[in-house]
Amino acid sequence: MKTIFWNFITTLKRYKAASVLNIFGLSVAFAAFVIILMQVNYELSFDRFHRNADRIYRVEVETPMGTVPLVSYPFGPTFGSSMADVEAYCILMPPMGDMYVTVERNGSEAGFMEQALYASEGFLSVFTPELLEGTDKVLSEPDRVLLPASLARKFFGTEVGVVGKRISLTRSRETQDYQVGAVYRDFPENSQIRNVVYVSKSQREWQQENWSQFNNYMYVVLRPGADISAILAEWNRFDLKTKVGWTDGNTKLGLTPLTDIYFDTRPLEADMFTVHGRRTTTHLLLAVALLVIGIAAVNFVNFATSLTPLRIKTINTQKVFGAPVALLRTSLVAEAVGIALLAYGAALLWIFLLGDTPFGELIDGGIAFTNHGTLLLGGLGVALAVGLLAGLYPAYYTTKFPPALVLKKGSFGMSPTGKRLRTLLIGFQFVVSIGLIVGALFLQLQNNYLRHVDTGIDRTRIAYTVLRGDLVGSDAFEAEVKRSPLIEDVAYSQLPIGVGNVHPMWSRPIQGREVNFSVDGVSWNFPRMMGLELTEGSLFSPNDSMKQGNTYLFNERAQRKYDIGVQNNIVEWGEGDDAVVSQVCGIVRDFNFQSLHSSIEPYAMVVFGRAFGGGNRSLPVAYFQITGDPYAALEHIRRAAASVDPAYPVDVRFLDEAFDDLYRKELRITSLITLFSLLAVCISLVGVFGLILFETQYRRKEIGVRKVMGATVGEILLLFNRSFVRLVLLCFVIAAPLAWYAVTRWLETFAYRTPVYWWVFAVALFIVLLITFVTVTTQSWRAATANPVESLKTE
Repeated sequence: MKTIFWNFITTLKRYKAASVLNIFGLSVAFAAFVIILMQVNYELSFDRFHRNADRIYRVEVETPMGTVPLVSYPFGPTFGSSMADVEAYCILMPPMGDMYVTVERNGSEAGFMEQALYASEGFLSVFTPELLEGTDKVLSEPDRVLLPASLARKFFGTEVGVVGKRISLTRSRETQDYQVGAVYRDFPENSQIRNVVYVSKSQREWQQENWSQFNNYMYVVLRPGADISAILAEWNRFDLKTKVGWTDGNTKLGLTPLTDIYFDTRPLEADMFTVHGRRTTTHLLLAVALLVIGIAAVNFVNFATSLTPLRIKTINTQKVFGAPVALLRTSLVAEAVGIALLAYGAALLWIFLLGDTPFGELIDGGIAFTNHGTLLLGGLGVALAVGLLAGLYPAYYTTKFPPALVLKKGSFGMSPTGKRLRTLLIGFQFVVSIGLIVGALFLQLQNNYLRHVDTGIDRTRIAYTVLRGDLVGSDAFEAEVKRSPLIEDVAYSQLPIGVGNVHPMWSRPIQGREVNFSVDGVSWNFPRMMGLELTEGSLFSPNDSMKQGNTYLFNERAQRKYDIGVQNNIVEWGEGDDAVVSQVCGIVRDFNFQSLHSSIEPYAMVVFGRAFGGGNRSLPVAYFQITGDPYAALEHIRRAAASVDPAYPVDVRFLDEAFDDLYRKELRITSLITLFSLLAVCISLVGVFGLILFETQYRRKEIGVRKVMGATVGEILLLFNRSFVRLVLLCFVIAAPLAWYAVTRWLETFAYRTPVYWWVFAVALFIVLLITFVTVTTQSWRAATANPVESLKTE
């Protein structure tokens, strides 16, 4: 062991340049590998931390409107309590937007905007959070809230000692007082079950909901070994369609494992509160991580095999003096492992230093060591494996020659076997580099496409906010806002348009058939402000809210699917003279009322008539068409809100900024992929650099002979570049179709995608050729311009 250690130290000292280059390249690769896996682990472990994660399922309903992940409250006691295989169930009712939370703190009232959910008493049995204080009966008691530790600290300045404190929740015009009943340790970030305010609801309040109010998520914990198909068969014997009141279409229940929800790409209706990721993007990240470490390992092997001819004489001299082959091979493998471990130690240092920089914020969950102990141990195992694999072949190859070679003169650097291996390894790096550059370019093109695609909505110079309290439907607020010449117009809707997937589904009879569509209540001037293009009929008028029934404006998708026409009547309820009848006033060109993750579906805007309350009293989202200084306009809106209702601060945002936020995570993840792809390319080019460095050393005598025979510097540079250019072109022929296939499959996962441009492949080829040419030329220049007499004396 002592001999192996000193051989390792001697190697580091003797081959300083190669060792430093090896350790630096490997350390960067290991750091990138570990950081990427931190993000991949975050994605793949979504919702897997719950004690019963493998037995928790979400209940879904296949309805005439499509599959929805929502149920009405009666589903809980009917299906959750009726079978022995259901161990526990809970109902979660998400609100449509944030609530305004007020608490007493340090003798004064403090206010916060937070999300709050109504939760049934089974919540703690299904998701089993760790309670820091309070009772597990908190959600079965009236007027109680369950807080995560982070919100307890935010509201009261402490995580414990808050049970019994008052907390008030306000949404729109309704305010209700509660008491803190318990505090739980926060769930990890990668969870569908978020760290929000969980509010108890009395059985009487729950039971007031009827079968047709699909407002809630329902989760069940099944007993170990439960037969899911048998459970669903039993549930679907229930006459659900009659209970709900549907007259046609298929209706049955389904179960989706909690751990599958994050990557679920099904087009579910009214999927309001679910967090989704893209499995293809996660797989891309994992592929980049493996390619980074693979390229680094190839570089390592290339360096080791390139050093072999320099070390054969030393190795054979040791064999002449009696050193066992096994000991020599063990020593060489140990050197490789030692370099890999040194590189991994340096990688941990890079990660630690990056932790306090903005780069650390690119990774969900952060890159702190305390959060990733198991992953770091796994990285150590990978470093050991890379060291072993990179050391085995050079150890075998270096020691296989007979000791008599120590007496021979000449270079062993250009042996056919060594050249073939190095060419194969560098070819692999070129293929990967071309593929990664193509992938990185298409990632950026797709990001740019999503940000600039025409959604059919004019988002320029439009700001919006969600109103609360006395601001909702306030004529005084609108009048105060319009006093400024900076505000051209004000419009309203029930939900933010084009910046989310939260839209309720309605089913209405039109021309004798049931029509299902997403819907949003709006003010009469909303379509004009958004720049929606009318294709048939007319837009809304100011008098529509004075009619008895509603007035509908459908999109082209609804018209094509259901043959909806202008002036079609819609019976909302009742019969004969008592019927409340609404009317279709027009058709607008299709636009993206949801995020670009979803394709355009049947959709209608509706101005509510007198039977539905009329006016803007139920439209909490206000839009402002701005002219002039936009930031001065935002400040004016805030002042106007404060003058009418100072209790509730408004968060005014530009619509285009909110649109960008929809894709912020994807932009961040694809930026990570691009960054590490380019890093992998750089690491592979370090390998090219090292290979040229050694090859020029081995061919110095050949270069000297050529110069003596009259070869010019240009001819020698061409000699070196020609073989590498041919290799790059061959690798491009291999890489291009592979990259095209991968990019095409990835783009197919988007509803809206950039074209597959041919020039991207040409750019990737040009980049690799240019960098290779510059690298080869700069490294071979020194050998080409050296004194040929000195070159001929080297061997």
